[in-house]
Amino acid sequence: MKRFIVSCQVVIVAFFIIKILFLTEAFQESISPMLSLDPVGQAIAQTAKPAATAALEVKDVVDDPLRKERDLLAFLQKRQKELDLRESGLKAEEQKVLALKKEVMEKIDALKSLETQLSSKLDIDKTNDAKSVKNLAKVYEATPPQKAAAMLEKLDVRTAAGITINMKRERAGMIWGYLTPQKAVAITHEITRTAQPADK
Repeated sequence: MKRFIVSCQVVIVAFFIIKILFLTEAFQESISPMLSLDPVGQAIAQTAKPAATAALEVKDVVDDPLRKERDLLAFLQKRQKELDLRESGLKAEEQKVLALKKEVMEKIDALKSLETQLSSKLDIDKTNDAKSVKNLAKVYEATPPQKAAAMLEKLDVRTAAGITINMKRERAGMIWGYLTPQKAVAITHEITRTAQPADK
């Protein structure tokens, strides 16, 4: 945009110079015939000269030939100021956006780090839970089937299913015979529900 304004200014200055040269040549051409006249003609030329220049000056003041160029230059300068203000505003906004982007990236990195820590803790908890359920399954295997069934009846379905899965089949089968049909069905549903994602 600055190059465009500079080139416009160069064109306007060149136009002024050409206009001045043109006016100077026209003026000299109009005076040269008067200089070659006789003394009376010279006197008339001298008296006509101030009137001609006065008319020329009045014409320049009233009808400014460079008015359009001056108006264009003023418009271009005003437009340049507006664009400079807009550019500085955009730069300020860009700085704000960059600062926000940096802050968001820092928060994303912190969340990723936290996610890694949580997933490792969850893995440890799952491993510990699996060990606990296996140990409980051994306890239930060692318990007489009727008592083990009575205890499984009182547990929530998920825990009972976890214990049953980790028991040996023969011991689980013996306990299964002492469970109420409703509890056995609920445990079966839980076992099949948890086993399906593993199969996929």
